[in-house]
Amino acid sequence: MSVKIRLKRVGKKHKPIYHIVVSDSRCPRDGKFIKKLGTYNPNEDPPYYKLKIKESVSWLMKGAIPTDTVKSIFSKKGVLLKKHLLEGVKKGAFSYEDANKKFNSWCENYKKNI
Repeated sequence: MSVKIRLKRVGKKHKPIYHIVVSDSRCPRDGKFIKKLGTYNPNEDPPYYKLKIKESVSWLMKGAIPTDTVKSIFSKKGVLLKKHLLEGVKKGAFSYEDANKKFNSWCENYKKNI
């Protein structure tokens, strides 16, 4: 079974809101899903993202494959960076505390640039 992290469309006509969900790749877009990880509203300026970072990283580490749009959202929120740092910890490149320091410094710099 291939697991994907993708968008599930909800909302009114011409006013879509998306749920970021983990689902089996064989299920339809708006069908059954395993876990809801967050929401994405492209109608606002700037777009609104609400995301459970720890659960998202957990699913990526288990091998779930994000779609292109979800990958872009994960990149903006730092989920892919967190995954990359945790893989470095697993390989022994640096400690867990160092990884958290790097992630926190990235978050601070990202908030300053917005």
